[in-house]
Amino acid sequence: MIVAPGPAATAHVPASERIYLALRQEIMRCEIAPGATLDATSIARRYEVSKTPVRDAMQKLAADGLVTILPRSGYHVAPITFQAVHDILDMRAAIGPHAARQAARYATPAEVTLLRRIVREYDAPLDIGTMQQVARRFHIAIARCSRNRRIVALSENLFDELERLLRFAIDFTVKTGEHSDEHTALVDAIEAGDGERAAAIETAHIRSSREFLIERLMTLGYLSENEIQIGSASRSAGE
Repeated sequence: MIVAPGPAATAHVPASERIYLALRQEIMRCEIAPGATLDATSIARRYEVSKTPVRDAMQKLAADGLVTILPRSGYHVAPITFQAVHDILDMRAAIGPHAARQAARYATPAEVTLLRRIVREYDAPLDIGTMQQVARRFHIAIARCSRNRRIVALSENLFDELERLLRFAIDFTVKTGEHSDEHTALVDAIEAGDGERAAAIETAHIRSSREFLIERLMTLGYLSENEIQIGSASRSAGE
């Protein structure tokens, strides 16, 4: 996860990196809306810098897939599309079950205890930001149990991108204990060393999350049924 540096550290952070981290966080939190246009001059004025560090920051955001560089120093924040939702959850579907399967093989008693402690955090009502952070810590902890650093890194990046989708798709509060049963069953399977069961639970969880996200994004007007049909047809043609 990329975290903006605290005030004490900003003096030692290059301006381009400081701008990149700040804008990335605002985009991820939807404080800058998907589809918004950003102007280099305005950003430079905001941070009291020249356009050079702004351009450098925007190049990094473009490499992250978060902005598109437009002619004449304009920048377009990446919209939420069916393809983006599919790509993120398709990667989750590939990585999550494998991480769960490997966690059942390698997790130590101390790691299982940590997973159960995280699950207990769902017992209280959570706002969207807190819920996402709990979910992130839970699934990243499982990824770490896999003993595969690349899976951990990919999982961290995916959950960063998921945060933006979730802020659009999920209500700002959730019911007490809404996710406890599902996650408890997953931890039980990991503790029992039942990799196939753990993978199956994670597969079902990701599938239902995908359906829920698409339905919510359609309800909110960020995806159309026609876009989903076109996206599905394009994927089928490429298979």
